[in-house]
Amino acid sequence: MQQQISYLGLVLLLRTTAFVLPRPPRTAAVTVRMEAAAAPATIRPDLAAAMGNEPTAGMADEAALLAKSTFPIPPDELIALAKAFTAAQLAGTAAGEGGPDWFAPNFRFVAPVVGPFDKELFVDSLKSFDLKTAFPELSSNYHHWRVCPFEPNRVWYSIKYTGANTGPVLGRPATGRTVESPIQAHSVTFNERGEVEKFTIGYVLDKETGNTGGLGGVFGLFYAIGYALPFREAQPYSPSPLYGALMSANRAIQDGFKANPGFKSAMQQVLTTVGKRDM
Repeated sequence: MQQQISYLGLVLLLRTTAFVLPRPPRTAAVTVRMEAAAAPATIRPDLAAAMGNEPTAGMADEAALLAKSTFPIPPDELIALAKAFTAAQLAGTAAGEGGPDWFAPNFRFVAPVVGPFDKELFVDSLKSFDLKTAFPELSSNYHHWRVCPFEPNRVWYSIKYTGANTGPVLGRPATGRTVESPIQAHSVTFNERGEVEKFTIGYVLDKETGNTGGLGGVFGLFYAIGYALPFREAQPYSPSPLYGALMSANRAIQDGFKANPGFKSAMQQVLTTVGKRDM
């Protein structure tokens, strides 16, 4: 009986040990092979075999950059602050109207073609559009919140507007048209007190998506419902006559560059001379 118990104990010990013994480290080659083997069958085999390779020469070490930061507010608290500021914006209390005043004395609002605005001009401009009335069920679809490794007091996040114009717009009737914007990059920059020093919005990541003509922010919303504002910056991008001519002839230009390197050099000198600016 005692021998049976000892034997049973030995078996249990061996089984337990099998789970806790360290595994040998994987080499990069093994990792690549495993990832390639696990790749979906739809991926072309030569592309699946390349999975696991990374552009190590150009990859930022985000963890190391953030570890070097001397900014006193840690990343998780910065993201929490950014979300709370966004919630205050939606509630209409960010300027101290029914809640804390989030804006630093040196606050700046900057968008692709708007700003910089100080706090007073930003708040007044936002109220003048009355977007809640025009788009009462508009969703920003906030996602991808992260702290910038190069500016560790700045939180970046993405948005994608979806909704419909079911209320009056700047004195005009609702159109009932739907809005789907491209994904846009926004950011909030904080000082050491947790106040907002800079707020940026409307930087479109892919102008070919959505129905806003590639426009971000308020300009995109108005364009999507047929009420585009009457100036060039609120219209979809169109190239200048010179750039448009160059792009329409781009294939012929590139063929000319290949056939005659001297022509390429001369063309580049002309373009950089015309576009030169004093530094």
